[in-house]
Amino acid sequence: MTGSPAVEGTATATRAQAMLRLALTPRWLLLLAVLVGLIVAAILLGRWQWDRTQSILAAERAAVSVAVPVQDALGDTDAELPPESIGRPVTAAGEYDPDRQVVVANRSLEGAAGLWIVTGLRLADGSLIPVLRGWTATDDLASRAVPSGPVDVAGVLQPDEVFYADAPVTSAEIVAISQQSLEAAWGEEVPPGFIVLAEQRPLAGPAPEPVPPTVQTADVPFPLQNFFYAFQWWIFAAFGIFLYLRWLRIEAGRAAEESTSLSG
Repeated sequence: MTGSPAVEGTATATRAQAMLRLALTPRWLLLLAVLVGLIVAAILLGRWQWDRTQSILAAERAAVSVAVPVQDALGDTDAELPPESIGRPVTAAGEYDPDRQVVVANRSLEGAAGLWIVTGLRLADGSLIPVLRGWTATDDLASRAVPSGPVDVAGVLQPDEVFYADAPVTSAEIVAISQQSLEAAWGEEVPPGFIVLAEQRPLAGPAPEPVPPTVQTADVPFPLQNFFYAFQWWIFAAFGIFLYLRWLRIEAGRAAEESTSLSG
């Protein structure tokens, strides 16, 4: 059976006064000073770990933003583009094959109707890499001319387009860029994915207008382990405050009960 509100209020006030008196004793002031020092240290360590997490993330993102040879980004499998290579800046050197070029129908740029030009780049090892050289108006035949001679290209690696998988394919036109459609059009193996051209040396003109890649930059997984290291320091600080207040409350309660017993 609970007491009256007045009695409960008196008990709470007595306990609070006891806690305050106890907290101001030399022993508990020393404990408070130690606790404050531990809390400050835990907060600083958590902040340091959080900054380190961000530094690791920035370093890993910077690493994947550096262009690599396209062969390294493609990996050893020809079944699909490695997830970590999607949106990866890549470079390649070789010669465009004039017999390995198709247009991708019904592609617009800034609201203007036109075509994408995809040309196979023959590497030194004989492999063929699809390069989306850019967009051109439907009636602009000059921009479709295939540059001759060795070229160095830089761009962004993109995954196959998965829509219109069953669309008809000819040797000159496709509807979507994919390994399946390009192999059907060109009659030879190509890797999954394609390069969206950003730079080419030497320059050739007239040339298709560059198109923006769908995925700009490959990302890296968030370093959860480092994040939890930071979080655990802040939990430790909060737990220290809880233990201090809990211990102080228990000791103050005992002191209040002893005082009540003596007065009684």
